[in-house]
Amino acid sequence: MDNKSRTGVREAVTHVRPPLALAELIAPTTVDSFVHEHWNTKPLVVHRDAPGYYADVLTLADIDAIVTNSSLHDDDLRLVIEGEETSITQLLPDDLEGKINGLELLFARYRAGSTVNLTFLHERWPALAALCRGLSTELSAGVHGNVYLTPPGTRGLTPHHDTHDVFVLQLHGTKHWRFYPTQTPLPLREHHYMMPEEGAGEPIADFVLQPGDLAYLPRGTVHAATANDEVSLHLTIGVTPMVWAHVVRTAVERVLLNDARFRSALPVGFATEAQLRLDCVRRLTELMDVLADEARLKDAIDEMASKTMQRRQPVLAGHLLDLAALPAVDLNTTMRLRPELQWRMVRDDDEIHLEFHGKTIDLPEYIEDELAFVMKAEEFSGADIPGSLDDDGRLVLVRQLLQEGLLTLS
Repeated sequence: MDNKSRTGVREAVTHVRPPLALAELIAPTTVDSFVHEHWNTKPLVVHRDAPGYYADVLTLADIDAIVTNSSLHDDDLRLVIEGEETSITQLLPDDLEGKINGLELLFARYRAGSTVNLTFLHERWPALAALCRGLSTELSAGVHGNVYLTPPGTRGLTPHHDTHDVFVLQLHGTKHWRFYPTQTPLPLREHHYMMPEEGAGEPIADFVLQPGDLAYLPRGTVHAATANDEVSLHLTIGVTPMVWAHVVRTAVERVLLNDARFRSALPVGFATEAQLRLDCVRRLTELMDVLADEARLKDAIDEMASKTMQRRQPVLAGHLLDLAALPAVDLNTTMRLRPELQWRMVRDDDEIHLEFHGKTIDLPEYIEDELAFVMKAEEFSGADIPGSLDDDGRLVLVRQLLQEGLLTLS
């Protein structure tokens, strides 16, 4: 029973137990309306008279505690003013005394008008981590959380676009947002925004977000935002979906690796002989037909599904305690499937491949009934597991699944 990555198998079952994050995030807009009218298509702005709507996720007091207790050696803490970005590590002297005084240096920059940007905060803040995991499951995408703490009357970033979709959650204070004409619809990571010489243009949307409000920006939406007369705190939830370009690349690359015809050289002299270049066009047309015939499209989609699951932050709260208790686990020990776990089970002729937390566990196909029980039961012990395994086999199975983090002790 080893770990490996595996693609190209014949049958898959996917199961998740997500929190219903999206519906709560965008209410009163419905999920159906969002998916069909806004996702990847056009912005959404939700105004609420509910300042504490996102208080369970993050507050200004939480950010105060996070900033004052953060390591100032990390590159996930930046200072931004009018588009000029500085990592806090660039400002810190090498001597110990300078590092101790780094927090005061941070606040000095903030008092002078710099926005404090905390990136990937979902990796350190449990409530935000849960929100991002839920969205990752529902949207089948990578999700991360960044925070922007902006002093009154200032702007961190100049007009720009993101190459991922963004949900903006206004947490404290107000912020004046402007959207500008799109430069590149649905940009890939390689599409950088280039400010035109004449500027970003006239705003096509102009609005203020109050605490509890939300905006959704499809990737490519050119935007900028300025804090009003008090400190503004907003959270951006970045969503990086798999796009068709990724699928096509995956399908093409697999054919290129496996078919030598695509790796042969162009004719000698083609760069200087017009007739040879015409021959190249005909040959390329033939190869494109081969590509269409040999591309294993289902395998490419399955690989994208696996990669999407790998981008989801693992759910491993309490795993150290489980590992410490593992030697004492017996057939009467109660356990359960880890809450919020996203998993995918793939079968081939003689093995079951269980994918979760960015890895794959290979298990023999004859324990399919036992696995089906484990994955559906609310709470159970090894002795409860039906199937053909004897007691020793059941104990080996539950201990392995506990050790790998699929199960957790009740």
